[in-house]
Amino acid sequence: MPLFLLVLLWLLTFVLGRARRSHSFRYGRWIPGMLFFRVSLTAAILSRLVLLFEQQGEALIWLRLVEIGALYVALVEVVLDFCWIVLARFSRRKVAPPRILKDLLLVGAVMVVVAAQLQSQGLLTTLGSAAVLGGLAFVVGPGTASQISNISSALTFQVERQFSVGDWVEIDGCVGRVETVSWNSAYLYDNARDRMIILPNSVIDTGKVINFSRPTARRYQLDIVMGLPYEAPPGKIIAILSAVLDQHPSVVDAQDSYILVEEFSDSSINYRLWFFIEDYMQRAVIKSSLFADAWYAVHRAGYSFPYPVEDTRTFADTERREGELEQQLQDESFAVLRSELLFESLNDAQIRDIVVHDPVLSFGDAETIVREGDVGGSMYVVLEGTCSVHVKASGAQQGQIQLAELCQGAVFGEMAALTDEPRKASVLAKGHVMVQKISQRTINDQFLKNGDAMEAFAAVMANRESRRREFSLDQTQTFELDLIERMRKTFARLFSAS
Repeated sequence: MPLFLLVLLWLLTFVLGRARRSHSFRYGRWIPGMLFFRVSLTAAILSRLVLLFEQQGEALIWLRLVEIGALYVALVEVVLDFCWIVLARFSRRKVAPPRILKDLLLVGAVMVVVAAQLQSQGLLTTLGSAAVLGGLAFVVGPGTASQISNISSALTFQVERQFSVGDWVEIDGCVGRVETVSWNSAYLYDNARDRMIILPNSVIDTGKVINFSRPTARRYQLDIVMGLPYEAPPGKIIAILSAVLDQHPSVVDAQDSYILVEEFSDSSINYRLWFFIEDYMQRAVIKSSLFADAWYAVHRAGYSFPYPVEDTRTFADTERREGELEQQLQDESFAVLRSELLFESLNDAQIRDIVVHDPVLSFGDAETIVREGDVGGSMYVVLEGTCSVHVKASGAQQGQIQLAELCQGAVFGEMAALTDEPRKASVLAKGHVMVQKISQRTINDQFLKNGDAMEAFAAVMANRESRRREFSLDQTQTFELDLIERMRKTFARLFSAS
């Protein structure tokens, strides 16, 4: 082949090598590696120059060996590159096997080709063997202990399949997608900063590896921590944040998400949100969006994210703030009781007396408000949230059976409170719940000491029981009279004893 054509091909290898590394060139991955082609052409050019100057000897023989051997190796690399592209195309995850496997095959090809060339020339002697080993050392590296450790580590975690190309991992505190693994290093793509992280394999073997793509790459778990004020009940905040996760389009399998109270810090209660997403590449964007959505949801509920400040309020300031919150709860309770038919016989002053003298209680998810079998001492009105009514399962069944749900304005525990009988069911909070407690003393003061109010109260109770048991008119009237009599006896006994 003419010398000028060899030079043109030699220059072309640099152009093709640059196109192979370019991300903008669509077909760059189909261009084979140019290193061994360049070595073969360099040896060919040098051999032509030696002949041009009419020089003969061992130099020309070795140049010819390098020319042919490098060409064979280059062709082997072309075949390996094509195989890796095909494997990536037809694999389930559309990623190629680790690069280290291709590198090992290429090293084996180098050794075979060099040995074959030396054998063909009768040079596979002690000197030739040294040349083979020297060439292998050139390919692999300086042969230091660290290099050997890197190669050993690469083989170890590839055999154990700790991670594969395309997996999202955290290694030694670095998060990225595995792009390739050579015998010396692993390459992680960090999309958050658009950079490549190169980690020696020995670091991977001795450090902690977290594989976010295992056991499945269908979804990835994330967690974020939010600090919310102490004034906000945890059950209410958990409900707000759960709604934020449920409504976010990038959160998948919302039923598997959960929210934990992490800690009570100096300025806030910290909540940890665990949830799943499909595209780990978008994790930073999704986290940012969730923080923004939570801010709006929390502010709509009347709370705010606290500042990290030191509390310098005086005792008077604290008392004033607590008084304002107590007054707000009393106003909310008054509004609910005023709209409830059971308290229609009471005037505003009497209802206000109830909310002033009896407390508003808060309960978290699954907490028991009243327990089946306990002797009733109070009745309750649901101010906020939902409660569930349960009874113990009978016979061979285990656990409890849910009978009903109670929403805002519902009254429960009244029969046990009025007759001092054991409670016939348990009532549990579902999420954050607030109830107005009404004690037996308040019932006595507001109803039993007021004959008209007591009769109206008993009539409402009888009508409710009539609808539940399908009483006739006579049965309803009998139940009403019986209830009034039992109420008088119960409260006469209770307050005469006290």
